[in-house]
Amino acid sequence: MEIKIRAIKPKTEKSKLPSKVDKEYPKTLPAVFISQDVLQRIRQYASSDTSYELGGVLVGRIARASRRWFVEIRDFIAASKGVSRRASFEFTNEAQAHIHDELTTRFPDQKVVGWFHTHPGYGVFLSSADQFIDEHYFNDKHHIAMVLDPTKPDVDTGVFVWTPEKQRLRVPFNIL
Repeated sequence: MEIKIRAIKPKTEKSKLPSKVDKEYPKTLPAVFISQDVLQRIRQYASSDTSYELGGVLVGRIARASRRWFVEIRDFIAASKGVSRRASFEFTNEAQAHIHDELTTRFPDQKVVGWFHTHPGYGVFLSSADQFIDEHYFNDKHHIAMVLDPTKPDVDTGVFVWTPEKQRLRVPFNIL
């Protein structure tokens, strides 16, 4: 008798979309949702020091509805123990431990859904260093990257998702 063992895939939460998505938005890309309050708090943190890059992780949920994936950003954890430089940000071991502690204590029912960092005065884009972090640490299909330039009016904010071809693409995000 032959026994076959299959890998168990974690079940995806099935849910309703938190809000409508533009009909032109591709179904192959995850839709991204964030509340006005959370976005405002991330922008305040990003503006707290425009001399150096700041960063952290985005927490929330990943779900499926209306035949599409979506990511809902519900909060963030600043990587206060990371290394901030003028033109780079590094997640240190201490920062990762702090993030893990915060996640398990403050957000036990949430997941890390991506990361964010600032580009003060440089604009919104993913640098080669950012792409390295993405490819090695935030490479699940649902992981998003958020880049903020706090020196721009209203804190210019961009969200990047993974395409099916494993490329990052800047997409509009939905404010709840």
